[in-house]
Amino acid sequence: MGTPLFLRLDGSPDDVASIREGLPVELITEVARRYDLSQHDVLEAAGIPRSSLHRYKGLGRLTREQSNRLYRVVYLLRRAEELFGTPHLAASWMKGPKVFLHGSSPLSYLDTEPGFQAVEHLLGRLEDGPVT
Repeated sequence: MGTPLFLRLDGSPDDVASIREGLPVELITEVARRYDLSQHDVLEAAGIPRSSLHRYKGLGRLTREQSNRLYRVVYLLRRAEELFGTPHLAASWMKGPKVFLHGSSPLSYLDTEPGFQAVEHLLGRLEDGPVT
């Protein structure tokens, strides 16, 4: 399976433009399906209130801020998928508690900038070899 919908996840001008325009609301469902997560899990990780989802479904697009947050969640899910080999293994890793994150799951950390950075750092360490 490829990257959800149309995102390249490489900082391309197309991704920047897509975020500025607002990512399609259906990306939430696509991400949830690909990684066997609930829509609630994806919304929580992106810090998007459920009430916003209902509001923006009618418009078809998320706001720029919501799009940016969702993009970051998808970016780290994709990095985890590349590291662990499958969407299922990536999601399993993202949902499990980690000592490095003080017993929290990576997915639960993604709704804040410091949390995102901690998960990104942890993935980088795992990509470089075993974490001690």
